[in-house]
Amino acid sequence: MTAANQEASALFPGGAVLDCLGDGIMATDTVDRRIVYANDAVCQITGYERDELLGRSPKLLQGPDTDLTMVCRLRDELTANGSFNGQGTNYRKDGTPFTMEWSISTLVGPDGGRGWYVAVQRDATLPARRLLDAEREAHTDPLTGLPNRTHLDRVMEGGTWFSTRARSALVVDLDNFKAVNDTYGHLVGDEVLRLFSPRLTDCLRSEDLVARWGGEEFCVIILGGHELATVVAQRIVDAVAAEPFATAAGDLVVTASVGSASVSEDRATVPELLVAADRAVYTAKRLGRNRAAHA
Repeated sequence: MTAANQEASALFPGGAVLDCLGDGIMATDTVDRRIVYANDAVCQITGYERDELLGRSPKLLQGPDTDLTMVCRLRDELTANGSFNGQGTNYRKDGTPFTMEWSISTLVGPDGGRGWYVAVQRDATLPARRLLDAEREAHTDPLTGLPNRTHLDRVMEGGTWFSTRARSALVVDLDNFKAVNDTYGHLVGDEVLRLFSPRLTDCLRSEDLVARWGGEEFCVIILGGHELATVVAQRIVDAVAAEPFATAAGDLVVTASVGSASVSEDRATVPELLVAADRAVYTAKRLGRNRAAHA
């Protein structure tokens, strides 16, 4: 930062009040148009630290899709009128583009002349991104990272592409899981569930839908029929029993019972498949656990 920029930055009347605002506030001097102030929100929006912005030109935020016509209009209107309102594409430090909305005004300097251009900035993509994040969180099991029952129910709503093409359902239940919680505590039980999740997903194809149904019970919906369902069910049983789960309480031997059901004359919908697969789980448990049963 040049001495002139440092002086301009020192004179700018920013501070803690502007740092508390949710909108981004960025100020440039009116001579060199270098950044002399950026509040915390600007740093959050752009991904840059404050020291990386101060003394730099706002061009730092431009990229391949930045509308240079809009940039010229911004410069001309600031020169002529001292203000500008508009939006355009900027880029974060990590290279990702976003839509920025600006409302720029001129703040008079101590000598009565133009001192700074002050831009109120809003990431126009932020509300949509937050909405998507909230939607994703609502449909994700926070413990395992798998889709939750809410997501499963949404996908399985009548008439969706997936629900009309599903041919088999599997229900997976960890054997004697209550004993794990009672003996080692729920934190260890949670650890087992987290470790189980990747073993389960590694047994599946990318087009299969897996979800945590509740507690230690998981379900899988696949587009394949009886033959594929029985293969996948046995694959899951084998993967769970293949090696102990390394937990804070030590290596724990865990097994799973899997029930599967495929489309037939008396069951064609996903809810019917899940009911039949759930019954098959209890068959597998009655037969000694650590096995698969097909309805």
